[in-house]
Amino acid sequence: MYMKGNEYMLEKQRKVINSNFSNTEILNDYSIDNVSSDDYLETIEFKTIKRLLSEDNLEYMTEYLRTLLKISKPNNPNCFRKNGIIGSYHTPGKRGIIYVRLSQEDLDREKGNVSKSILNQLLMLLTYCNNKGIEVVGVFYEEDISGSDGSREEWNKTLLFCEFGNTDVYVCKTQARFARSIEFVEKYLHKKFIEWNIRFLSIVDNIDTYNKSNKKSSQITAMVDEWKIEEQSINTKKTLRAKNDAGQWTGSFAPYGYIEDPDDMYHLVIDEEAAKVVREIYSMYANGLGYYKICESLNKRKISTPSRHKKLQGLKYICPYYPNGAEYWNIDSIRKILLDETYDGILIQHRTERIAYNIKGSKKIPKNEQSIIACAHEKILDPEISKIVRKKFADRKAKIDLSNARKYSKELIKAIQNNINNYNTPKDKLLILNSAINDLENSLVESDLKSISSKYDTLREKTLSLNSKLYSKIMEKVDILTTNTSRARPGKNGELHLFSKKVYCAVCGKSFQKTLCKSGPRKNHFMKPYLHCRNHKKSSGLTCDNTTYIRYEVLEELILKEINTMIDKYANQKSLEKNYYSKKSQKNHEKDLIIMQKEKEDIDRRICKINERFAMLYDDKAEGIISATEFGMLKNKYQYDINNFNSRIEEINKEINELKEKEKLTESERTILEKYTQQGIKHLEKLDRFTLDQLISKITIEKKDENNNRPIKIFWNFTI
Repeated sequence: MYMKGNEYMLEKQRKVINSNFSNTEILNDYSIDNVSSDDYLETIEFKTIKRLLSEDNLEYMTEYLRTLLKISKPNNPNCFRKNGIIGSYHTPGKRGIIYVRLSQEDLDREKGNVSKSILNQLLMLLTYCNNKGIEVVGVFYEEDISGSDGSREEWNKTLLFCEFGNTDVYVCKTQARFARSIEFVEKYLHKKFIEWNIRFLSIVDNIDTYNKSNKKSSQITAMVDEWKIEEQSINTKKTLRAKNDAGQWTGSFAPYGYIEDPDDMYHLVIDEEAAKVVREIYSMYANGLGYYKICESLNKRKISTPSRHKKLQGLKYICPYYPNGAEYWNIDSIRKILLDETYDGILIQHRTERIAYNIKGSKKIPKNEQSIIACAHEKILDPEISKIVRKKFADRKAKIDLSNARKYSKELIKAIQNNINNYNTPKDKLLILNSAINDLENSLVESDLKSISSKYDTLREKTLSLNSKLYSKIMEKVDILTTNTSRARPGKNGELHLFSKKVYCAVCGKSFQKTLCKSGPRKNHFMKPYLHCRNHKKSSGLTCDNTTYIRYEVLEELILKEINTMIDKYANQKSLEKNYYSKKSQKNHEKDLIIMQKEKEDIDRRICKINERFAMLYDDKAEGIISATEFGMLKNKYQYDINNFNSRIEEINKEINELKEKEKLTESERTILEKYTQQGIKHLEKLDRFTLDQLISKITIEKKDENNNRPIKIFWNFTI
């Protein structure tokens, strides 16, 4: 099911939290290393917090605060489980959680000691809860993260805490601490919290969701908070652009080969250890070595990758896929270094820009709008080496552009010639068109891209003036033929190959890619398609040792054979039918449904009887036949029985739904192959992408065993 925005983040958080709690307690990313001394333990704030905070009531506290406040009680592993039950000794309606968020301006550490803002904010919130009689069952803490960010880890935990019914009250210093987004405020404070029966309180703003008159002030506050973030974002961008135009470095991490100047954080200086590797990469490429050989050379000598080098320097750089930095060099890293003009002393910034302050995605900035400053820092490369490498890339680009221009020109000419006879064209206009075609054909012999492009545009204009319908028909055909100009996976025909994103390596899990290899006699060889592990080639075989190559047509034949075998198996089952076991299973399902429905009706009747008895019991109490004590005892007994009956009804409803889902699944699996037997198809003659997607989820290929066999596993979309 597709989910948008914060719903996706919340669902993702659920999975992470539940998986973490399956083995151990949740640990937060914050580190107590920020606290260099225990002087704060003697402060009045700390002692007052310890007095106000009841450890017995606590079910969860962010790990950073647990260490800071010396909390010994472990977190309750049931806090973030849907059916988890936290301590029943809490007073109903009085359970509360506290959310503390410190922005950058709050962080006021002196001599490495913990920020006093944490203790101050905690003290304020705990004092408020104590005065209102709120039992604090959870304390959540985050720092240096925007209130408009929907991916905040601890904030998402508070939402799960609320959704699972583990609290009644949500307390913040201000509404802005909870969220600086009108979208989040509307969604949670005024919708979800009402649905979950959660009361939101902010101390400074005096916002209380139980007070209906507060809603407008809450919405106005959220709008103002969001405006402030937007204005701050605009001002920050202007400041950064001004610094970029002045030749100041404003990136988060210096490019590989440089470090930030210790005396000037806006200036880059050479990191000799990494610069030596950069020079070597350029030298190897200039001397004819390709990406693969360069990777192989660096990996053999165990030279640190750029991400690993940053980690070794002590930088807080986070590699998306390797927490400790990538272990091996890959082709993309080499290509990125070879294309980077920073090593020529040119400072290029503002290459990308965030789409908006409230949208995480980025957009690429055109070259003419980027900030490019020459001689902003010292060069790493020898100008001669750099010139050779830059020329290689320029020549390659020019060659590709020229090849594409020739190809598109031929396609345009072919499209015109194939369609011109379908339209009545005056001879004079036809002569003009043929002249333009001849000019374009003659220019294809030359290597002048500008001339080809000019004559290509001239031919298009002549076609348009000739006949608008003919032009539309031709350009429709040309557009189809030229859709594959990017690095996308479709082949020359504009279609995905049969096994694209369908075949995976059983060793590393990466997808197999299609490649063409020479086959046949040396003089008259031809190209045959093969599939192989993308990861093995990319990492020079160091991250994956699956060297297996499989012929495209061999795999196609094998899969087609397995599909036909499966169709035969289904046809045989259908002929045996009308399948005794299938009928028996269906009858068992129907029988179970009848039994459960009958039990549910019986329970409903018993609940009605108990309610009738309770009404009579109330009359007996009113008339003085039984005492208040006896009435209370009997009432508790009746309520206990009703609760048990309601729990059983919930279980029955769940079992009924599961049975119905099983029936639906069985039916959908049966219909997948049903169409083949209904149409009288005994065997498929040819495999196509639609059939493959419908029948097969994925295919995994192992590496060859000692007997030179290649295990291949097919994951079907059904079970028979």
